[in-house]
Amino acid sequence: MSAPSKPPPPPAVAAQRPNNRAGSHNRSTLMTMLSERDLQILQLVRQHKFVTTRQLQRLLFFAHATIDAGTRACNRVLQRLRERRFLYRIERPIGGIKGGSGAFVWGLDTAGDRATRTSGAEDDKRMRAFEPTRLFLAHTLAITETHVLLEEAARTHPFELVEIVTEPANWRSHSGPGGEPRFLKPDLYVLTASGDYEDHWFIEIDQGTESLPTMLRKCHAYNTYRSSGQEQARSGVFPLVVWILSDAHRRRRLATEISADARLDSRLFSVVAPDELVPLIRAQPEAGSRD
Repeated sequence: MSAPSKPPPPPAVAAQRPNNRAGSHNRSTLMTMLSERDLQILQLVRQHKFVTTRQLQRLLFFAHATIDAGTRACNRVLQRLRERRFLYRIERPIGGIKGGSGAFVWGLDTAGDRATRTSGAEDDKRMRAFEPTRLFLAHTLAITETHVLLEEAARTHPFELVEIVTEPANWRSHSGPGGEPRFLKPDLYVLTASGDYEDHWFIEIDQGTESLPTMLRKCHAYNTYRSSGQEQARSGVFPLVVWILSDAHRRRRLATEISADARLDSRLFSVVAPDELVPLIRAQPEAGSRD
């Protein structure tokens, strides 16, 4: 009598990487699923909260033969990260963004948060999936777009993008005139370098939603912070404050009000259109005030 045949051995566990579709893996296991570029994607989404496919393609998939080829490669990677719960996709259409897969908007999902959250610092809190309002999303993507434009410009222009810091890591705390605590909250802090010069920038991006008095109050907040001397002690200069406004009429009004306000130093501010930011950075060595 012959012995019963043995069942075939199970496939090697190492041959199949965990997919995390259940969303239950710990951080060390999640990290085995990610390439260096995957991590770059997740860190960018964490930094900006929301990023479009096209923006990610321009930042990380720009070396492909064509834009379409880069977008297809980007889509494949994003879909894999979505299936494994590193990213989630906003399904509703977003006004002002061209259609197609390049217009998808991505946020950090459970596994993506777990993989990129490395400390308990104030600027490293747990991120949860949420449905943003249209105004919040439009402003957030405008900030992301500014980052993308600066990265693209640094590839082809004679300046280096040394650092770009988003909220809340770029917040500045200081004391007001009466000793009360105050916080300055720029949309972006940017450090660029050209030759022997380092240039410092606080960037504010207006989507046409803030009133003129609100923008002027923020200008006064910058003025008060400069008077504290804290930023100058940090870097030796006070950054140039750049307001980016798409609407020409609003740009003229804000620039006029800043110039007319005797309590403001108009040299501290520059009011530009979105396509004027890179020329401003290229043209102005050692941006910022030393006093």
